[in-house]
Amino acid sequence: MNTSSLQNQTSPAVALAALLSITAAFWAPAAQAQEECALRVAGGPTGKVYEQIVKDMRSVCGATVALCSVATAGGAQNLQMLSSNESDLGLVQIDLLQKLKDSDANISMLKAVVPLHANLLHVIALTDGSTVDIKRVPLTNAVVPFTGRKVALRKFTELRGMTVALVGSAQLTAQMMEAQLQYRLRFVPADSDDQAVAMLKNGDVQAIFTLAGWPMPMLGRLRADSGLTLVDFDIPAWAPYKAVRRNYPGLNALNLPMLAVPNLLVSRSFKPTGTQGQLVSALQDCLGKQLDELKDGRFQAAWKEIADFGDTQGWARWQPAAAEVRKAAAK
Repeated sequence: MNTSSLQNQTSPAVALAALLSITAAFWAPAAQAQEECALRVAGGPTGKVYEQIVKDMRSVCGATVALCSVATAGGAQNLQMLSSNESDLGLVQIDLLQKLKDSDANISMLKAVVPLHANLLHVIALTDGSTVDIKRVPLTNAVVPFTGRKVALRKFTELRGMTVALVGSAQLTAQMMEAQLQYRLRFVPADSDDQAVAMLKNGDVQAIFTLAGWPMPMLGRLRADSGLTLVDFDIPAWAPYKAVRRNYPGLNALNLPMLAVPNLLVSRSFKPTGTQGQLVSALQDCLGKQLDELKDGRFQAAWKEIADFGDTQGWARWQPAAAEVRKAAAK
């Protein structure tokens, strides 16, 4: 299996190209999944929180604005689809926006419609540990007897020099983390969480990085006898990331330190007075009015994380037509 250390690929253009090549397998299904609707929303993989957030938006605001969900590999592909007009809105992490804004003028012009929950970096390892430092006979790839040692990873600082499977948008986040931390991590891309778990159990990697809102459905269903465990993020967070604590009782992970990165619902830079722009404004208004219902009703727990509806993490906020008219008149 080919592995690659992404720490030297730091330019936005290279990062975007690498991510798009990895997510290419998702492209055709995503395009086919589009429905006839007023606004197309690039969400995320089936079963993850991004997809559920879009379903919630359709539930409370679908009568105001007809939304359709576009299944994607996650935030990196969402940005590309927004840039290429394959979607009108998309869920994106703020670190991806900041990293890739200089690679594409269309990305830099996106507008934040509403703030969303934070994606958490879920670091998964084997409960019983992984074997590392195995020596192999040159030319034969045969294992040298009595080499290797088993390491049970429990803290992020223990990952130095390990091989890690990266799922979806974790591929770019991990690259930026490695540039900051210099842990000499070796990265292997995975098309899905299931593929990454198979790689972990097969000994191809010693850990998995996957990003999702809390609770991540796949992990929420697991129990302590699954053979998987969550690793503590035991170092301070740095901007734009934040440190949070969450629980996964089934995995005996209580008060678990995790790294979080805020999400935004972003829109293409439509003309505010145009048809699409007015629809975006209507959706923004509806979500603001329905925020209490989204927090208190039978919807994704991630909605409860929104403390300030106007906090778009420093990214330019969508301004409805009336605000644009007032701004022009003031000049």
